[in-house]
Amino acid sequence: MIRIVAGLALLLPLLAHAGFDEGVEAYAQADYAKAMAEFKPLAEQGDARSQYFMGFLYRYGYGVKADPTEAGKWFRLAAEQGDSRSLYYLGKMYENGEGVERDPVAAHMWLSLSAKQAPNPRDAAYTREDIKKLERKMSPEQIAKAKEMAAQWKAKNP
Repeated sequence: MIRIVAGLALLLPLLAHAGFDEGVEAYAQADYAKAMAEFKPLAEQGDARSQYFMGFLYRYGYGVKADPTEAGKWFRLAAEQGDSRSLYYLGKMYENGEGVERDPVAAHMWLSLSAKQAPNPRDAAYTREDIKKLERKMSPEQIAKAKEMAAQWKAKNP
């Protein structure tokens, strides 16, 4: 019995990966209903990549009615796991007040974390440009607060 449970525990990541790949394929083929069906169970189990896609589908209304609040929920779950794309989108949502109250300090914090987690130099540079544009609209105190919040978040989520 223990071997069966242990074997199933080892298979779960492989099964989750297969569902994710099917979701990506469905998304690429513009079959958003199938993509949603593949991503949602994985996202609910805590898979950050699937949570990102759920946020993306809800943000742009692919296969579902656009819902910025629901998008923000999924982006936040993935962002809390360090997903750079979700960190970026969450920052942009706070910057523009989409599904959340507009908050330039929170926007700066999430964007800064995204830039640090970016998968490549191009994405990091793009995000830093967005941060520079945002900073032009912020006071020095707001910028300092955002940097402090980002440092605290990183300390809690290494």
